[in-house]
Amino acid sequence: MNIDLYRNEQPPHREVLPGGAVLLSTPIPTAHAVTLGVWLRTGSQDEPDGLGGISHFLEHMVFKGTRHRVAYEIAREFDGMGVVVDAFTTKDTVAFTVKVLPEYFIPAMELLGEMLLEPAFAPKMVSLEQGVVIEEIQEALDTPDDRLHDAFAARLYGRHRRGRPILGTPGAVRSFQPDVLHNAHRRLFCGPNMVISMAGNIQDGFRDAVARRFDVGPADPDPGARFQAEDPAIKAAFVDISLENLDPFRLEIISPIIQTYFEIGNLGVALGHPDRIPVFLLTNILGGGMSSRIFQAVREREGLAYSIYNYNDMGRDTGLVSCAGSCSPENLERITEVISVEYDR
Repeated sequence: MNIDLYRNEQPPHREVLPGGAVLLSTPIPTAHAVTLGVWLRTGSQDEPDGLGGISHFLEHMVFKGTRHRVAYEIAREFDGMGVVVDAFTTKDTVAFTVKVLPEYFIPAMELLGEMLLEPAFAPKMVSLEQGVVIEEIQEALDTPDDRLHDAFAARLYGRHRRGRPILGTPGAVRSFQPDVLHNAHRRLFCGPNMVISMAGNIQDGFRDAVARRFDVGPADPDPGARFQAEDPAIKAAFVDISLENLDPFRLEIISPIIQTYFEIGNLGVALGHPDRIPVFLLTNILGGGMSSRIFQAVREREGLAYSIYNYNDMGRDTGLVSCAGSCSPENLERITEVISVEYDR
């Protein structure tokens, strides 16, 4: 890999706005477009008991109308400017991004700001979106690898909030009424909980416009307070996996499908742990690409599976490592043996 292009790369300019939000900017004069991202410092792991899935639901609801525009007007205006819009929720963050040509950056940025900071949460739209998200949950339950991963994470993480599904449950989603959403939005979309990033063909005036639009203050007297801190007494349940017995417990989900989906893993390290880089490297060596050991052994040498890979999940205070894939049921025992051999090398 040629890294010469990156030797003189500078870190983004960082500043803290008066309200507490962090603004990161990286000018790229050769770029044709500008990308703006708004990132919340909290995700599904930070949700209080009883509100599991509310971060993801808020990600949906901010697109469903503001105090000044209905949902269709937001969509039409973004499309009319040729804006590429994306949003997603993880266990650690909720993110919103727009990518647009410089001549449309200011109105696109203003529209994103209005959408994120002035949502309406109209009761009719809340009810409609509850149905949409419940459909999304049911779709995930019908997707074997999604369903398995949620069950696998819940089993490894135990009572730790990182083990809860990002989407929540149908019962929880139905409980998200407008007053609940307004309260959660006030806590989440506040200055100290936001990081704004801007990169690309940044022109004069862009920084000042972004700073004005997203300079919102803290939601609480304590600007450093998180949405909901993790109870330190609730820890993930570590399971010691020996290489002679890779299966100290077995979790089976029965479903009328052709293939068997599997995960073999254990608790890992948190993102700030000094071993995080070795874990990244080991993950790639074992199952991070076509030349990785497990891919070569399982797929290329023995033809036991089409899909097999290793991954890690690193949170603020815990994480996991896993080898996952799918195969014909009769191949699972041999695949487990091959994985054990590769882990033992």
